[in-house]
Amino acid sequence: MGIRVGGEGGGWVGSSNPKRRWAMRVLSYNILDGGTGRVAALYSVIEAERPDVVGLVEAEDYAVVEDLAGRLGMDFVHGAGNYKASALLSRLAIRDSINHAPLHKELTKSLLEATVVDEKGGEWVFGVMHLHAKALEADEAVREREIGKVLELFERHRKEGRAHLLMGDFNSNAPGQKIDPRECKLSTREAWEKNGGYVPRRVVQKILDAGYLDSMAVADPKNAFTSGTFSTELPGQRVDYIFSFGIGEERIERGCIVYDGDADEASDHFPVVAEIN
Repeated sequence: MGIRVGGEGGGWVGSSNPKRRWAMRVLSYNILDGGTGRVAALYSVIEAERPDVVGLVEAEDYAVVEDLAGRLGMDFVHGAGNYKASALLSRLAIRDSINHAPLHKELTKSLLEATVVDEKGGEWVFGVMHLHAKALEADEAVREREIGKVLELFERHRKEGRAHLLMGDFNSNAPGQKIDPRECKLSTREAWEKNGGYVPRRVVQKILDAGYLDSMAVADPKNAFTSGTFSTELPGQRVDYIFSFGIGEERIERGCIVYDGDADEASDHFPVVAEIN
């Protein structure tokens, strides 16, 4: 079903405070149309954050994923979606993976699940996904069906109390997010007007209602609802997220959008980062 694994295992990035236990740093990034021709810039952005685990969407160019993993010293798994693709890169060992998208017609783009094992034997489950785009009510209805399937697929982890993260480009806006359509792309402004002066917010609310935490909203609530990840030219919306389940708020030490370095040129999305202790 399009799953491929490769790369070399790496180390483990710890907290900058030596008195604290190890922290896992996670980065999620829409790399735009496979990232072809932009590997150096993408690597520069990712490497500067020193992540342990990286989720990539629009990762359909396998050679780019392989190149990035090699430069970062990470294992990786790649899953071709129904449209586009997702990949997970990790310094930790990747134990198993499932490429869900080709198995479920409700998923229009990509959904890759993978389990990584930390140096103490702890298991971490990740879902890397890309939901349907655009901001009309009809588009939100498509995303509602998609997220319903995603939540169904990850229900077993919630029932068993297994800590896991959902990350990627959800093409969705959070309920409390402040959006000025003048700061968004033309397509969003047009959808805003057709919807009657708003963009729908139901998909993220469904994720929160299922018990997930929005890492940035926990770690940096002020900027979470006033900052954007898309587009790099007009970042009027935050549509890229790292959601966690079974991980207490006190363990989410950092949640941010990366604007530094080559981030405004490497893709049309800014990456997001979460650090969990």
